Amino acid sequence: MSGGDLSDCDPLELVIRGESVSARLVHRAEGAPVLVLEVFVDEVHDVIAEPLRRWMSEHSGTEPLAALRMANVNIAQQSGAAHLLVSHALVAESADARQVDEVLDSIISLARRARTRLDEFAHDHVRNNPARATATEHALQGDTKPAGETITTGSAMESPRPTAEVLADLEALIGLEAAKEQLQALVTARAVADQRLANGLSAVAPSPHLVFVGNPGTGKTTVARLLGELYRSVGLLPSGHVVEVDRSDLVAGYVGQTALKTAEVCRRALGGVLLIDEAYTLAYGGEVDFGQEAIDTLLSFMETHRDQLAVVVAGYPAPMGQFIFSNPGLKSRFDTVIRFDDFEEDELVTIFSRLAASKDYDVTDDALEKVRANLVQMRRRPGFGNARDVRNLFHEITRKHAVLVHPVLAPPGPTAGPDTTPLDPTVLRTITADAVPDPRPRPSSTPGHHPGYL
Repeated sequence: MSGGDLSDCDPLELVIRGESVSARLVHRAEGAPVLVLEVFVDEVHDVIAEPLRRWMSEHSGTEPLAALRMANVNIAQQSGAAHLLVSHALVAESADARQVDEVLDSIISLARRARTRLDEFAHDHVRNNPARATATEHALQGDTKPAGETITTGSAMESPRPTAEVLADLEALIGLEAAKEQLQALVTARAVADQRLANGLSAVAPSPHLVFVGNPGTGKTTVARLLGELYRSVGLLPSGHVVEVDRSDLVAGYVGQTALKTAEVCRRALGGVLLIDEAYTLAYGGEVDFGQEAIDTLLSFMETHRDQLAVVVAGYPAPMGQFIFSNPGLKSRFDTVIRFDDFEEDELVTIFSRLAASKDYDVTDDALEKVRANLVQMRRRPGFGNARDVRNLFHEITRKHAVLVHPVLAPPGPTAGPDTTPLDPTVLRTITADAVPDPRPRPSSTPGHHPGYL
């Protein structure tokens, strides 16, 4: 990196563990160059800024190698938007691979927890201000990958939404035709089974436990939330809340702790859906690993608490197939696989357009064509994050838009402030082609980012 791969004005964008990580080398006036690693969490608006600041204050220092900060990127300060970031800086000349790996673990973990809290704050605001709720909640359906937190989709004290309404939300999602068809079939099979029982006939209801396979950003978390509501609406689960975890939330480092840790996670999910992301990693540790203990505890809990819990395991297709067939108990309980295909080019453009509209931006035709050209190139890169990378591109464009707008806000001069001259709202809203980066070609790779993706 010190050889010139990074500079103050040219950050390197990496995809690490499913997250987009920005790396840049900062040359300070005094001292050695500093390597800054940063993960973008999400955009923050005024309505949730205050509870977020309180949460940030309470959780400062929980990750020793990561820090939360909010950057006000809207120079015009018309919408109150800011970017929430997680970052850490290392002295570039002395940093080794182990230190960088530890920092990446910390900033990614904290970013995922923060993203979950943002989502909960937004849900709370919508519930408390129903007149402000809009159909944009599902405009961007890429996975946010929070870990170890409950995704609230309504409490058991509230009336469940009608099945038809939840299915309409599912149908409104972009793409995901295979997943939509299979979930509709599950609901239909459940309804038929209930009718058979009501008429004194035996019934075979489909298993509520599912396997989600697909690349990052293909909507698995979004669909899991709707799945919880679907299961509740048809009477399969009492609450329908979703608890999303990964290996780190289930596996401990010492003998006997993994069973306790996994059982506690399962108890939190009772009445709802337990979503285990990258579940195949539980079986990758070998004989001295405690992942198998987590699997055994999970299977035992599922058997003891039938009809009280639905488990969804998610991950890349090929490793998930190996994971399910590695254990007879898994194979017998997870007999339905739902595939989440990569988004097509037009679908990615539609996701971008919906996201821009939900954030009060208008995109010119020329700008949208450049967006399309970027997405065509991005789809060819290894590790492409689908809707998640669309969101990252959108935020890159909004930052450039703010820079382009800034000179218009005030006349030049040392005393000019960023809000000296009010700006036409049309200028603030409009994303032009100048704000969209030129496509950056990368070496092509076969679509499907993981070995075995068919």
